[in-house]
Amino acid sequence: MNQTEMLHQMFHDVLAEADVRAICKNRGLPNQAASSRSMLEALFLSDQGVADAMRRLDRTEIALLHLLRAQDKPVDIAFFSRLDPRQTERRSYGTFSQRYQEVFTRVKDRLVRAGVLLLALGRESSTKTTKMERWQFALPVQWARHLPPLIESAKRLSGEGDWRADVAREKLKTALGEGADRETKNDAVEIVDGELRWGGQPFQADRVVKWQKLQWQAETRPAEIQKQAAPYTWPPAEALLRILAGLDAELWTDADALAVPLESFCGSRVEAGTLCESAWRWGFLARQEAEGRTWYRLAPSAAADTPPDRYLTVRGDEGVAVNLDAVPFEVLETLVRTSDQRAVPGKLPLLLVTPNLVKLGRATDAVVALPLFDWLRKNAKAFHQALETVRQRRGKTILHENLSVARVRDLSLKVALEKALGGQVVSLGEEFLAFPADEIAGVRRIVAQMGHVVKEVGHRKP
Repeated sequence: MNQTEMLHQMFHDVLAEADVRAICKNRGLPNQAASSRSMLEALFLSDQGVADAMRRLDRTEIALLHLLRAQDKPVDIAFFSRLDPRQTERRSYGTFSQRYQEVFTRVKDRLVRAGVLLLALGRESSTKTTKMERWQFALPVQWARHLPPLIESAKRLSGEGDWRADVAREKLKTALGEGADRETKNDAVEIVDGELRWGGQPFQADRVVKWQKLQWQAETRPAEIQKQAAPYTWPPAEALLRILAGLDAELWTDADALAVPLESFCGSRVEAGTLCESAWRWGFLARQEAEGRTWYRLAPSAAADTPPDRYLTVRGDEGVAVNLDAVPFEVLETLVRTSDQRAVPGKLPLLLVTPNLVKLGRATDAVVALPLFDWLRKNAKAFHQALETVRQRRGKTILHENLSVARVRDLSLKVALEKALGGQVVSLGEEFLAFPADEIAGVRRIVAQMGHVVKEVGHRKP
């Protein structure tokens, strides 16, 4: 049911006269609207009185409206179970209607009659047969800007605080042989066939954040398991990030101010101080001390527009050294997609990148136009020559020398060849593969191992 349908049903089929009068009073709408459902329907979605009505709500109600805003569809009455402290005890006995009657009464009195929530009755289904189960609630999307701040006592502090920017980078540097990587193969960082890989795939920036989040969530998992029975709950880690994402620039919060929002998002009490410290250890939060308390906010991310000379160094004709302590992860991903990589011995965590014509040829014009490649073109001779070659050939049909093409009809054999050749193979449609001619001996060996026979056509130069 969409917002327009809910609005019409709410004023023509659901609300009683007392409800309509209460909405007009709480929103400061004209008295005439109380006697005309059509007029009230037209006026309801205006901004008049919305901000004032929301400011009269308590902190739990405000937190639930923020959570409701994050939903992509209307919710049922179970969403508001946090409004009744005894709901956890009631969840184990009684019918659905008995368990949620008091919650429904409060929602209607405090939110619907306040004029800040839509209420409608959904269709009967095989799983939702009673009226209590079919009630649907939604927050009009245009009212999100009127929501009071989720965190009540945020404080403006100077300074950036401290955060652990090295958490993911220490993991990344295990590819250079620095430290032991105790992760499973799915999260191993290594250089394979001249390519930096994470979990067996070419490095991607979002994989770093996913890994950090999984490590952090592992520390909060025992608390999460206890909350699985509650409806519409978020894991504590996800809830904390969502809540802090709403903080304005330069604002900080302490753990006490996070208690109510976290409880509303997670469905039960969360030890906010412990959760924040865990988030800080895994690099998600910045913190600083002020007025005898610890204050938190989201840690800043490495700016993708950091000047390349902050993390790149030309090493003569060898290539370009990348400082893994400073390179933005989005930039590193672009370099992996357009170059070959290998570790550089020494005290600094350096990765040597050299241009790969095949990878550069696959890059889009938008990628090659990035400031990164402008710097490489101007400062690194090898990249200048490679980028010029790609520019001259772009849009043209290129006849490659020393290239073999194989027709492979067996899917399992094709997959095995692609896995073995890695970045040296190019798929040419469903049945054909192209690869360097000097790899043909290895291809023959794999074909034989899988019980197939090579049928050679044409002439190959010695």
